[in-house]
Amino acid sequence: MKTMAGTLVLASLVSLHAAEFHVAPTGDDANPGTKARPFATLERARDAVRANRAAEPQSACRIILGAGTHRFERTLVLDLRDGAVEITAAANERPVLSGAAPLPGGWRPAPHDLARLPEKARGRVWVADVPEEWPVFRTLFEGDKLLPRARTRGFRQLKQPPAGGPAITLQHLYLPAEAVQGVADFAGAEMVVVPVFPWVMNILPMSEVNRSTGLVRTAVPATYTLSQPNFANFPDGTVWIENVPEALDEPGEWVLDANARTLYLWPRDGRKPGDDLVAPRLTELIRVEGKIDYDGPTDTPVRDVVFRGLTFTQGDRWPWEPAKTGWGLQHDWEMFDRPTAMLRFRGAESCRVEDCRFVNSGSAGVRLDLHCQKISVTRCELAQLGGAGVLLAGYGMGTKDANRDNAVTDCHVHHVGRLLWHSAGIWAWQSGHNRIEHNHVHHTPYTGILATGRTIPDRQGKAECSRTVRWSEADPVLGKERPDWQRREPLMHARENLIAHNDLHHCMEIMGDGNAIYVSGAGRNNRVLNNFIHDIPSQNINASIRCDDDQHETVIENNVITRVCGEGIIWKGRNTIRNNILHDIRDTTPDGKPCVHTRGYFVMPSSPVDGSIVERNLVVSRTAGQTLLSERTKPVAKKPQLTAPAVLRTCKADNNLYFNTAEPGWGRRHLDAQRPFGIEQHSVEADPQFRNPAQDDFHLPPDSPALKLGFQPIDISAVGPRK
Repeated sequence: MKTMAGTLVLASLVSLHAAEFHVAPTGDDANPGTKARPFATLERARDAVRANRAAEPQSACRIILGAGTHRFERTLVLDLRDGAVEITAAANERPVLSGAAPLPGGWRPAPHDLARLPEKARGRVWVADVPEEWPVFRTLFEGDKLLPRARTRGFRQLKQPPAGGPAITLQHLYLPAEAVQGVADFAGAEMVVVPVFPWVMNILPMSEVNRSTGLVRTAVPATYTLSQPNFANFPDGTVWIENVPEALDEPGEWVLDANARTLYLWPRDGRKPGDDLVAPRLTELIRVEGKIDYDGPTDTPVRDVVFRGLTFTQGDRWPWEPAKTGWGLQHDWEMFDRPTAMLRFRGAESCRVEDCRFVNSGSAGVRLDLHCQKISVTRCELAQLGGAGVLLAGYGMGTKDANRDNAVTDCHVHHVGRLLWHSAGIWAWQSGHNRIEHNHVHHTPYTGILATGRTIPDRQGKAECSRTVRWSEADPVLGKERPDWQRREPLMHARENLIAHNDLHHCMEIMGDGNAIYVSGAGRNNRVLNNFIHDIPSQNINASIRCDDDQHETVIENNVITRVCGEGIIWKGRNTIRNNILHDIRDTTPDGKPCVHTRGYFVMPSSPVDGSIVERNLVVSRTAGQTLLSERTKPVAKKPQLTAPAVLRTCKADNNLYFNTAEPGWGRRHLDAQRPFGIEQHSVEADPQFRNPAQDDFHLPPDSPALKLGFQPIDISAVGPRK
């Protein structure tokens, strides 16, 4: 295969008026780009399109990729010259776009007496040299498998410093002595750690280790104090160390010595690694980028770029960068405006991603950054990713509302967050008017679907998302005191998102204090409709659906929740909870472990919920002694915003049905407690007579008491991707 070298003479291409250019891994960039004589690289085809446009400015072009693996050495950028182009698979082919390549020097057996290697690994490890021009990589792939980097066993960091030791900070923690004593050198090592709050994890380079005290300092700040998590269960530990030879003790593991430019691998099958063993050179394979006027009101987007039938794979994990404090998206689940996905739109409109796969990579699948409008991600699979599946991330708090009217539909999103556990399946941050519909989201370590924009407006830039605030636009609204939600809402652009007809299960597999669907720090009129949330056996899940921290005007309607651990629906603020089925919320996991969160089916823990609508919901428990309703009835000391109660009596609550198959009177006691406050006057305790909920059949007979309350039957047969 030949590639472009030096400066190409494109003048001869001006005469090419064909609308199609072909690319094949076996092609040659000196070819004319025909089907019979294809180019070798997408970069060459892009330049051919540009030359064709010089002759025919209004032409729409297609780049057709043949079968095989197309390897990228650098990010392909499509800019304002490249609109109205379709990059598609050849008929009946599935071309693969890879950010990785085999190491050019090949492999050799490691010396049997290699220093620092565990005894069990000796004679089993192979060595390869990494070219000087290759970047330091943090992932490694064998075929369609992400190979695990060598890691120590899990430990728990100390909650308090040893006597006389400095306090635990964002860059300073203490490990048990055994965690650090067996490692001779921490150069190149990274620490994976869950800090004091269990909704985030950090991967941090280590700058100092004291083997006698267990003190570890990091080169990059963590999100929170690096003390042990204050709730949630992590049976395999909350901290370990990666990329040290002492931990290379299992087949498939590897260590990169970046200083020596040497890679060590214990092959999975014991044989010499082949060409399917590849190291990534890129995180971002393709970027579609218009002209971003960051400080101004208007961007100039690229339009009408289409990707169809392609597989994106083998990108690297993008590291957390120094000086990025305050530039994280909520809780540092991602970084603001960074190249952390294989396909990234940054200043684009009316683009489509159809029938593509984003699989086996170290970071996210697709990002829509800053100005992105009318972009659709449809019928795609996003799986085995180190980060999120799809991220829509607009500008920070301000008046520039440019990330909107997009669609993520009919996608299969699963097994994401393999490296960054706090990653969501689909996430809209400061992005609104989007449709997130008919997706199948499952096996996520944290939340399934997010619509958020939560920001702490700290002018010093140290608090979460604070550096993303557009102060010149926000100051007239924020003033010196933090205003209430109504005044802040025009700055919070995650509004009017439709999260509907999604099938979610097996979310929250690892992290704590998360949910299947989560809305927080967002604007008004987000709608969570007709979703099926089921079979979540997580010990750490909070609620199936949650409106968090002063979140208002969200509609949660026609959802079915069944066989999930934790809690049912949590809301903080004025929201609508209407015509939902909450069935068989569980206090324990299938193996009998107690759930961390078991406050009830309806939970109102903080912000006043005055004016909420809670009507025509069917709440059915199968466990005696469960809590139906959890309210905050007392003021919270030192929190003025929580001086008013958060109680159901301040809501419009009526025409609900409550039933416990194992505890007669469960619903009646709730009704007797609430009716003196003028609510739940027509609600009942009664069996709704579901046909067969164990088989996901929630049909109601004509004489069901639920129908007499005005409950509208919910058809879950339409959830998930449409055929």
